[in-house]
Amino acid sequence: MEITKYIRYIAFSLMALTLLGSCTEEKEKAQQTEFNLRVDESVSIQLPNSTTYTITIDNPAIDYDLSGRQLTVTAIKEGSAKLTAILDSGESFAYSFTVTANAYQIGFNIDSTPRVESWIGPSLKTEETPGLQVSYEPGIDITGAAADKSVRSYGFIYTETGKLFRFSAQGDFSQKGALSHGIAAMRESENAPLQYESCTISIKKVNTEGKIWFTLQFTDRSDIRVVTEVF
Repeated sequence: MEITKYIRYIAFSLMALTLLGSCTEEKEKAQQTEFNLRVDESVSIQLPNSTTYTITIDNPAIDYDLSGRQLTVTAIKEGSAKLTAILDSGESFAYSFTVTANAYQIGFNIDSTPRVESWIGPSLKTEETPGLQVSYEPGIDITGAAADKSVRSYGFIYTETGKLFRFSAQGDFSQKGALSHGIAAMRESENAPLQYESCTISIKKVNTEGKIWFTLQFTDRSDIRVVTEVF
């Protein structure tokens, strides 16, 4: 009988220690209120139980998505931001976020030289290439016809041979994001036919100088990346 009581005591003690450890672990998770993120990174936070939540942020450097108790915070741009979650009980929880540049942004800001990558060789510096003419045409589509003011075309042509790369798209060119109606045209020489190909065009970064980093994704060839001149 005494042995049975002793075994029960040990089992209860082990269970209590397990529960204590679990509670401590949950408490430690809940206590993390400061986060360091790079642009485009996300972190998930499990909020305390509540029927409803009121979420506020003081800086659009971050954005959030709430699903039940699960709060997903995504870094949008460099800066610092504070997010506050208020429960239906009136209790509030504050979280701080410091957002820094990610790898591609660091590289873009350090080397923002106008260039075309993966059209002819790995990288073509447009400012340093003799005979290469670069054009920018707002309100013009890839054929040269007038279009909506939200359409832009960019062209790169070797004036002596007529070798050409040109693309156009429609959308907001002032910020990172996807554009619509992306299409590219390429030609090997002045007398060769133009080859048109639809592509997905997105803006990866717009820096303070006004240069834009485009990425063009094709179905049957490697991506082309373009860092524009400042026009």
